[in-house]
Amino acid sequence: MNKKRVNEWILPAKKAIEDNGILEKGVVKKTYRGQIATFGAAVVMGSLKSAIAFFAEQNKSSVDRPKLIKAMYQIIENKKAETTQEVFRYVCDNYSYELVEKFTDASIALKLAFNFFELVDDLPADNKDKKSDESQGDQ
Repeated sequence: MNKKRVNEWILPAKKAIEDNGILEKGVVKKTYRGQIATFGAAVVMGSLKSAIAFFAEQNKSSVDRPKLIKAMYQIIENKKAETTQEVFRYVCDNYSYELVEKFTDASIALKLAFNFFELVDDLPADNKDKKSDESQGDQ
């Protein structure tokens, strides 16, 4: 881990959270923090390529893991990825120890940047807000 790089990437990570749809209705699902920790473990236990390939697919995850892959790419390259396949291709074409370190640092910066936002168990539903407004009007 490069502490200097992680510190420099915290604000770009905040922007990546906003730009990649991780921030929804002004809040972030708590499970994103768990998923980014899982990504780090996947890199350590396996490899960057296998972690990217695994996270590039939604499968049965409670959050949209591909958004995390795109966010890390945005932090590293300072540009948005259109697809996770673009990120996977980038990793395969540029694979090096340095790139593994960059993705690790980007995942740490993302995890730290989640502290800028309210973390919730589930997203607030518009219907719940309307119902509570209506019930307050009845009192």
